[in-house]
Amino acid sequence: MITNRNTLRLAALFAALASSRSRAVRAQSAPSTAVTQTDEPAARELFNRGVAALGEARFAEAAGLFEESYRRNPAPVALFNLAFAYRGLGRYLDAAACVRRFLDNPGSTPADRVEAARVELGALERSIARVSLTVRPTTAVVRVDGRPARVIEGSIELDPGRRVIELSLDGFRSERRELQLTAGARETLSIELSLIDDAARLRVEPSVASARVTIDGAFVGAGLVERRATMGVHRVTVSAEGYVPLERTVRVGGTGVVRVDAVLQRPRSNYWLWLGPTIGVVAATGLSVGGYFLWRELRPTAEPPLPPDRWGDPVF
Repeated sequence: MITNRNTLRLAALFAALASSRSRAVRAQSAPSTAVTQTDEPAARELFNRGVAALGEARFAEAAGLFEESYRRNPAPVALFNLAFAYRGLGRYLDAAACVRRFLDNPGSTPADRVEAARVELGALERSIARVSLTVRPTTAVVRVDGRPARVIEGSIELDPGRRVIELSLDGFRSERRELQLTAGARETLSIELSLIDDAARLRVEPSVASARVTIDGAFVGAGLVERRATMGVHRVTVSAEGYVPLERTVRVGGTGVVRVDAVLQRPRSNYWLWLGPTIGVVAATGLSVGGYFLWRELRPTAEPPLPPDRWGDPVF
């Protein structure tokens, strides 16, 4: 936390401005804001108490009073004084945001006070720490002090002090870095997450030992294949000479094993197209016995039963 006499003096000037502004508002026939007349006196009382707390460096109390005052009557000067309270608490990001909002709508604030606010904003922006962050995988979630962080063009703006940066992603080990940042610090951080040992795996078990296995169009091996897989949907194709190719779509989660039981089938033949003429020839020549044995030889082969120890359909 920072106590600055010039800062408090500037805040006092704005407080005096607020007092004179309040008298001018009461002299008008209509209020200058959309709030009710009942809220304005309460907001002014809260504001004055906030100024007193700010003058005694009771920044947390002052921030609460200015926040409530601004909620009851959104006067620009209350917003500006709130920035000083935030600065005293070391909350430079919040303080700069308040000053920007003040400058967007300063109301009837004199030009010299507006210029002073611009100078204060420059000082605040120079005090903000910045961390250039390189993360792999780029889809990792970034948190600072337990809250989601805004990463803009690979950089994070942070308040000075002790900061904990955490990165996480399903299937990867989380990483944690602790930084002690001074006002205006510039740091560079590069973090690469590593796959955890029990990351999601995809296991393909063909019924034909020589079957070729492709995953997402890429050949990965023959026969039984087990490999790590990223979370999401994958296309599995199993093929072998003399068998009908098998295709499956499977969904892989963050952990665990997804098993694909690939039972390949022989192509079906339409024996009856040529079996009828054969029977006719056999009948014409009287070789019924030979026809019988020929039929036994050429009859369709029954589908092989599924092995009893197969896993079955993929686990979704």
